Amino acid sequence: MEKRYKVLRIIGTVLKILAWLTLVLGILASVGVLVGGLAGGGALSRFGQQYGVHLALGVVSSLVAFAFSLVFTVLYFLGLYAAGELIYLLIAIEENTRSTAQWAAHNRGL
Repeated sequence: MEKRYKVLRIIGTVLKILAWLTLVLGILASVGVLVGGLAGGGALSRFGQQYGVHLALGVVSSLVAFAFSLVFTVLYFLGLYAAGELIYLLIAIEENTRSTAQWAAHNRGL
């Protein structure tokens, strides 16, 4: 049976590749947010201690930003990957339906 919908197959593959790229870059960006926030939060904390104010807000906010960016990265990954898989699912349904129709048409003649 011939393969149809070549462009849809390409789009499905591209979406899956983009999903993995989003996951890897998002995790790296999340770690960057964490490291940058901890470095900046530590400096802010030392600055506050110098003037008698104890600030742990920089560290806490960097942990919260890390968690949120990681969660949104995973959600974007799942959405893109699911869209790519959905395209492949619809193509498989079409191929199975066409195959069944061809089988039924062939066996009707018996």
